[in-house]
Amino acid sequence: MAIVAAGEDPHGWQVNGTSAIDYWKSAEDAVNPEGTAELGKMVTLIAAAGEDPHAFGGHDYLTELKGRMKASGQFGDFVYTTYWGLFALVSAGEDISLPVAWLKSQQNDDGGYGWMPGAESDSDDTAAVIMALIAAGERTDVPAVSRALDYLRVNQMEDGGFNYGGSSSSNAASAAWAIQAITAAGEDPSAWSKNGRDVVSTLADLQQPDGSFRWTAYTTDNPCGMTARAIPALLGKPYPVLPGQKAPALQAPETSTTTVPEKTTVPQTVAPTAATAKWQPVTVTDDYGVKVRIEAMPMRIVSLAPANTEILFGLGLGDRVVGVTDYCNYPAEATAKPKVGGYSTVNIERVVAANPDLVVAAFGNTGEVVDHLRSLGLTVIALNPDSAGGTLRDIRLVGTATGTGAEAERLVTSMEARIDAVKERTEKATDTPTVVHAVWYDPIWISGNNTFQDEMIALAGGTNAFPDMEGWQIITMERFITTDPEVIIVNSGTGMGEGGTDLIYRYFMDEPRFKNLKAIKNNRVYIVDSDLIDRGGPRLVDALEEVAAAIHPDLFEGGPAPATAAQQSPGFGAFAASVALAAAGLILLRRAE
Repeated sequence: MAIVAAGEDPHGWQVNGTSAIDYWKSAEDAVNPEGTAELGKMVTLIAAAGEDPHAFGGHDYLTELKGRMKASGQFGDFVYTTYWGLFALVSAGEDISLPVAWLKSQQNDDGGYGWMPGAESDSDDTAAVIMALIAAGERTDVPAVSRALDYLRVNQMEDGGFNYGGSSSSNAASAAWAIQAITAAGEDPSAWSKNGRDVVSTLADLQQPDGSFRWTAYTTDNPCGMTARAIPALLGKPYPVLPGQKAPALQAPETSTTTVPEKTTVPQTVAPTAATAKWQPVTVTDDYGVKVRIEAMPMRIVSLAPANTEILFGLGLGDRVVGVTDYCNYPAEATAKPKVGGYSTVNIERVVAANPDLVVAAFGNTGEVVDHLRSLGLTVIALNPDSAGGTLRDIRLVGTATGTGAEAERLVTSMEARIDAVKERTEKATDTPTVVHAVWYDPIWISGNNTFQDEMIALAGGTNAFPDMEGWQIITMERFITTDPEVIIVNSGTGMGEGGTDLIYRYFMDEPRFKNLKAIKNNRVYIVDSDLIDRGGPRLVDALEEVAAAIHPDLFEGGPAPATAAQQSPGFGAFAASVALAAAGLILLRRAE
């Protein structure tokens, strides 16, 4: 869409004689979009290229998309799947009355919109709904639009940008959505400012010397994708982008700001207390091979991942934790701690303001953020457990780094005993059923090899039904049916740590095409708390015991817990935990593309 927004023909963008449109007609991952949102994007892209979505590469994508619209006008089960469906219908000149009415009914009391019915409002989804409704012909003075614009005004960040939600840092994708929505409403986004910083400048300042755009001021992530999102926004082209689309001229700010964030001064930590006087400096090696020397006992600790938070509290360090992410929801005491941003959108300023003498980081924070924190003089250890053994190693590492080595050893010993007890029982099994762990369902995401869940299935006496898939991957409906797993393990709630009904479980049980699967016929679809199975922390053994009981109910007293609808802890957890956050992150990135 960026190419079309720039007034160029994507058919002419070729590499070795193959254009971007040729790719969409033939590439395996493009020809058969599995998710509802992906299908809506496909139709929107086809229309943007001036092609026919009824006949593109031998596929009738528009008819397939319309087949996913419910009688209410909702596409799929979510707000985001519906606004992408609406973008597609508008692009194709189809009737849009039902999805418009449904989207308008999803407005929250604060004027914004969330990613699913009942979810907390956020700037990205609110901006997208504004664009979709206006594209469908809604006036800007109707409450569904005007109140949504007011929500964006209230939630513009201090640096002039926007974020996805919570305490996370502002980012290019959110700024682009907001600019497009503001432009669609006929307003000048360069006039939307906070503290003298307007949203257009904030986005423009994320451009790098090579022309690409960073995700945040400190993080480069998918620069091609970020650039493709920035281009239509800076050109004043809201979605859906169509050939020949006109846009109002954007007023350029009179003054420009620096492109490099100001260096943040790190305050001095509190003076040592009597408790720290006995401390002997230690040097630990974190999961990235970095040797970190800790001169004094850490008394003010910031955690940048839910699993890290659970480890810290598990070692009795809750009173020393002075900052956590928006997704740290366990134990309950952690939710009352000051927030320092998201998992992959760490708010550097908030971390510094917490005055930490130790930051416990994680893989998803990105190396750029970790390096920047260290450049500010902060002591950082970065964790990246890749297995149950890696989790036990990290618990010991944190114990050494915080002076709680004895507590860490007791916790690890207890966990090892429980893991060994599970292995001892499953070794008596006469079979190893094929098992799939489903992370999401629209499209179907599963845990393949080299994941926590793959190891957990093996420890629990099962065989991963998709051993050839690396990491977390999308599986087609056809592949899932032909594989016919004997046991299906699904994440609880929405699958991403937010309160609600068990959508993934409901999907597998209600989908007519799955009725003949072994797991469905034998009632072997089980729900496991997503926070347990996705986090490399002390509760990893709880998940292992649940999974083992599901796979081999005859070997475990009482068998697995009944599959009933469960409420999850509040707080959006698309980046809900340690390793599995990578999968959830991919889901959200696909949603925003």
